[in-house]
Amino acid sequence: MLESVSQGVWRPHARVGESVEGGCNVKRHTIEIRSVLAALASHDECASLRRILSGTDWVLRFAPTFADAEAELRASSFGVVICAGHFGDGPCWKDVLHEIERMPIPPQLIVADRLADDALWSEVLNLGCYDLLMTPFKAEEVLRVVPMAWDFWKRELERAVARPKPPKPAETWRQFSRKALAAGTD
Repeated sequence: MLESVSQGVWRPHARVGESVEGGCNVKRHTIEIRSVLAALASHDECASLRRILSGTDWVLRFAPTFADAEAELRASSFGVVICAGHFGDGPCWKDVLHEIERMPIPPQLIVADRLADDALWSEVLNLGCYDLLMTPFKAEEVLRVVPMAWDFWKRELERAVARPKPPKPAETWRQFSRKALAAGTD
């Protein structure tokens, strides 16, 4: 069971489906370990991102294909995903978005593309992604956008933990039955 957010005792890379206070099932995560999944097919983009985030407290994992990204998302917990516009094996950032939308507390998706124009930026935001970064990466943009996305994800996680646990269906029936019996009805 996960300790409360205020205690800051969170552990990384827990198994999917572990119960969290608040009644939702999410993977446990350590706020102190800021993990980012970079779903990028380009080795140059991966190297650039690694250089930019080196010397910071960010833990960076790479997934060069959509299948790798899918496997990483199922195996580990990430607060932020930086995804290429397209993968070499066919899928695109929308496929990654579809995968993370299934998660109880989805990581914030940042799309990275060379053709980052107003139309793509609008589409990315309208479909629910956090932001769009132009490649090749600029250090100041990455170091501005990634922490903001992380903070947004962290607040969403804290809200999920703080939500009251919904009653189980059997408990709801028992509560209704007791009220009906107390009112003198069968």
